[in-house]
Amino acid sequence: MYSSVTIGGSLVKRLAENPPQQVKVPGAAIFVFIADFVVFLPVFLILLYTLSHVYPTLAAVEDPLPAYEALPMNDDGTPKTDTDPVRTAQPGKPITASIRATNRLIRSLGGWLSNFRGLGYGFLIGMVTVMTTGILSRLPFVPVRIAHLISLLALSPLATTWTHLVITGPSAKSFARRIPSVKKVYVANWFPTFLLWASAHAAVVFPELLGKAIGLRMPNGPIQVGGEPMNGSDAGKVICVAALSLLLQAVLVIPAHAALTRVQASLLPADEDTIVPFDRSFAGRVEPEVVTGKGFATFGAAIKTIPRSSWVRIYLLRIKVFFVSMAVYFVLGAIVLLEFVLLGLAESAKKN
Repeated sequence: MYSSVTIGGSLVKRLAENPPQQVKVPGAAIFVFIADFVVFLPVFLILLYTLSHVYPTLAAVEDPLPAYEALPMNDDGTPKTDTDPVRTAQPGKPITASIRATNRLIRSLGGWLSNFRGLGYGFLIGMVTVMTTGILSRLPFVPVRIAHLISLLALSPLATTWTHLVITGPSAKSFARRIPSVKKVYVANWFPTFLLWASAHAAVVFPELLGKAIGLRMPNGPIQVGGEPMNGSDAGKVICVAALSLLLQAVLVIPAHAALTRVQASLLPADEDTIVPFDRSFAGRVEPEVVTGKGFATFGAAIKTIPRSSWVRIYLLRIKVFFVSMAVYFVLGAIVLLEFVLLGLAESAKKN
């Protein structure tokens, strides 16, 4: 991962040597930009939080409703013979198979604002993770990536509580009261958390190594502000690196996230219900704690109880979210571009 500090320092140095010409911003543009920020902020929150975090969490937790065989009885109440056809009731379509259905479910819990359920706590957990990682990385012999892992493990109880908040209905309990047994959380989550951390960093490190191996010019290398344009060879290398990154995301990161989410969901208290169908027994692999069981799912149980149909649904949801996000970004970009054009025309009209 290329340091934003390094890239930022290079840009600042180049700007100091060649300061750009001062651009006079029209007074009306300031009000337009403020209005854009107010209007676009909820849209960005839905894209970057609701669709990217809440929906995938619900999709990972949701279990398909099993099909069941109808009672083999004739219309007159007599049992059917082996030669008579038996109808089998099919399960309904999973909620998270559709973005619209998932949105209707979430809005039914508390209106439009339910799309931002857990947003404040999610933001707080993210900030604390960043701060903890920064503090630990300053210690001797603690690399940034190891500091990140330690932060994720340490804050695992808070992350688990956020998952519980997202997958359940509104509750009168405070966030602190919903934190499960810390000891049980660490025992259950340390391994899937480690796998998710390793997968996420692998999806960054290996593409970087590939880029260096094939001679891809990186942002902190020859290609800088005012540098040489990218040629066809560089474009092909970028495609190779991007393809490897997407492959690792699909093969490693998404399964690791789904498994960790399901393990966290298995720690949900017995008196709380999920808003999507969820088999707490994990197809009989998890016994209640009172019946000599651990009371939570292992990584193996979490992975093995995701059928092929659910994997297809999880990946399709990610693809749908990607295309919806791209479409929204295109529309917002077109609106901003149109505003620039109109502001330019207005300034030209004033000068004339």
